[in-house]
Amino acid sequence: MFTRRFVLAAGLAAGTFASGLAAHADTASELAARLPGGTVTIGIHNRSPWGFRDLEGDVTGYHPDLVRAALAPLGIENIEFVVSEFGALIPGLNANRFDMIASGIAITPERCQQVIFSEPDLSVGDGLVVRAGNPMNIHSYADIVANPGIMLAGGRGTLNSRNAMEAGVPEAQMLLLPESNDLVSAVLAGRAHAATLSAPSVVGMLADPNLAGRGLERAEPFTGLLREDGTPAAMYTAIAFRPEDTVLRDIYNESLAELIASGALQEIMGRYGFTEAELPPSRTTADICGQ
Repeated sequence: MFTRRFVLAAGLAAGTFASGLAAHADTASELAARLPGGTVTIGIHNRSPWGFRDLEGDVTGYHPDLVRAALAPLGIENIEFVVSEFGALIPGLNANRFDMIASGIAITPERCQQVIFSEPDLSVGDGLVVRAGNPMNIHSYADIVANPGIMLAGGRGTLNSRNAMEAGVPEAQMLLLPESNDLVSAVLAGRAHAATLSAPSVVGMLADPNLAGRGLERAEPFTGLLREDGTPAAMYTAIAFRPEDTVLRDIYNESLAELIASGALQEIMGRYGFTEAELPPSRTTADICGQ
């Protein structure tokens, strides 16, 4: 297998995918078959700050920027992005629609049965979008449990929705929808009193000029799911790969480790409002998958 020093040095020196991997014929052959011409296709779900198209139609976001930075030294610069509903990302990956998912997907034991993940690249908690003034006075999932009249919107298949239900929010009080924009629309239309997303997604969404003056705010303070020891539960995001793509995953992990060690990852985090509180955890993906 490649060492980080060799892969990075070869990629930087040659500047192409083929020459960056030529010193190991078996691996080069395998990757060439998987990534013809050094092209990689990546699934995103069009949610800020994770992976989305900006007003000019260009793909941006924390995870697209991170993947570009990790793959560029390997000579992989031809990256194509495919927008999909969040719940369709893993099925699309396993149906060969794309090679990687780079769009705020969290590592969970259930997902680890379907895909393989890189090492974690962020630690983030849940947040709530509510009407201005927080008229239902929601500051925790416990507040929702205590008031059967509150309806909570959540993304179908997201860890945020799962956290809410694990915290005791009944299914009868959950409005599960496919897209983050649907969650906001539900709150604006009065179909839901709050919407649960990751805290960074809440910040990114409320910064959207299209929502300015629409009467929405972030519920602060907010207490999400608590572990048995009383500490807040966090989600750990990573890049997802097909189970057979261990070589691509391992090479990506080598570059990710370099970005973390050099401070480049923290610079990318800062572009999208992430702070030291969201730095990658000390826990490994294997630990999270087996929890």
